[in-house]
Amino acid sequence: MRSRITEVASLTLPSRTLLARHTRRSLTLGAFVAVAALAASGCSRADAAANVDTSSVPVIAQTATLSSRQWSTTASGIVQPNTTVDVAFEVPGKVVMVGPDEGQSVRAGQPIAALDPTDYRLSVEQASAQADRAARDRDRNQPLLASGGIAPADMDHLETGARQSAAAADLAKKKLADAHLAAPISGVVARRAIEVGATVSPGQPVFTIVDLDPVRVRVGVPEGDIGRVTEGAAATVRIPALDASFAGRVSLIGVAADPATRSYTVEIKVPNPTRRLRAGMVAEATIENGLKVSALMLPAAAVLHDGGVNGATIVYVLDRDAGRVHARRVTTGLARGDSLEIASGVTPSDRVVVAGQQRVRDGARVQLASETTGGTKR
Repeated sequence: MRSRITEVASLTLPSRTLLARHTRRSLTLGAFVAVAALAASGCSRADAAANVDTSSVPVIAQTATLSSRQWSTTASGIVQPNTTVDVAFEVPGKVVMVGPDEGQSVRAGQPIAALDPTDYRLSVEQASAQADRAARDRDRNQPLLASGGIAPADMDHLETGARQSAAAADLAKKKLADAHLAAPISGVVARRAIEVGATVSPGQPVFTIVDLDPVRVRVGVPEGDIGRVTEGAAATVRIPALDASFAGRVSLIGVAADPATRSYTVEIKVPNPTRRLRAGMVAEATIENGLKVSALMLPAAAVLHDGGVNGATIVYVLDRDAGRVHARRVTTGLARGDSLEIASGVTPSDRVVVAGQQRVRDGARVQLASETTGGTKR
């Protein structure tokens, strides 16, 4: 070894330079060969992986089945009173009596407020005195008309004066009566806008009375369902705020659609003897017409959302011959238990994936583990 080092050291400078270049070329060639070998090895592994078939996803399929049910449509709306009346005085004055408060019941004809009647009572007395005087003048001169003691024109003047005085007396009596306010309907006071001592003007609403038995539930029925809704049809009204349902019947069907929603107003009358239903409550109404309809049913778990911008609802339909599944867009209807009605997108002969659908995508290869018909495996 020492002799080799001595030999190299004894070389001249040009000879040393040539040796160094030769050594670098050898190292570069070796590195290139190593990299090429690694690349070839990687390509071989990739090709081997590409030639290996991925395993098919096991799934369970079910044939879509037809099911019969009562036709119904569901719509949302608001509870409204059967009747709403704004009550006001017809004459001005100072309030001297106020009866019921908000939320209290009233009956038709019950006194609910009164104005100071002094001025109106005095007006009645004055008008009545003038009417009596005019009537006496007319009656005293009536016999003179036949004997020519009074001109017919003067007699007409007396007759007219008597009538006008009588009318003025009746008007004064009406104003005195109008100083007392009575409930026009039986119901509940929804609003009271006066207090004792306040001054009111004619026509100024001072009470709002609502009749809550029955109530009217107004809902918007879609255009596609309005043709099957009939007057008198049975309806079930659910009130989320009360977590309760109430029976009613359709009492009115609108004839003009809302331009924005393309829905028609349908009114449902619901008996409300205990007044649990209150004006303004949100309601969900289900209307039936007694007719039977058929619909395709699938387990609700079989229906997926594709997660796209439009949020399409899809199912995976099995192509048994190709051993693959294909995504199909569907429109869903009512939910019944753990099943969903499929309004469109699936036919009765389609086999739909009901288990394993979360692991597949459009065109994926699958292996049919089992198949059900209406929930029965086979």
